[in-house]
Amino acid sequence: MSERARRILIGLGLVLAVGLVVGGVSANRADEDDGPTTTAEASIDTRPPLSTLPTPEAVQTQVFERAFSECASYDVARLAGKYNVAVITEQSVAQAVAEAWVRQFKAGRDALTDGRDGCLQGFSRG
Repeated sequence: MSERARRILIGLGLVLAVGLVVGGVSANRADEDDGPTTTAEASIDTRPPLSTLPTPEAVQTQVFERAFSECASYDVARLAGKYNVAVITEQSVAQAVAEAWVRQFKAGRDALTDGRDGCLQGFSRG
């Protein structure tokens, strides 16, 4: 093998080694930045507050129907896990389901009752 070919191979090997080291370091840094570093950061609710404006009746009906359907289809424990409910009761899970559907439809706070009632009725039928 000529001296020139040998130098090219050594150069390519060094470039490859540097690329692997840099790639590994940046991958490790990305893993560290994935989640919050403290429990306090994880518990802060950054979602916008629910609207205080009146919700159209058609949207209230949609919130009720979606909450009813979801709660009739899945058990309390599964929904508690999905919506991160700490105290697993039908009431607390129904509240979390209702809030999720209210946010999904961008409804107001007045639709929470419809969603909660729909979910509780769904539990009784499921």
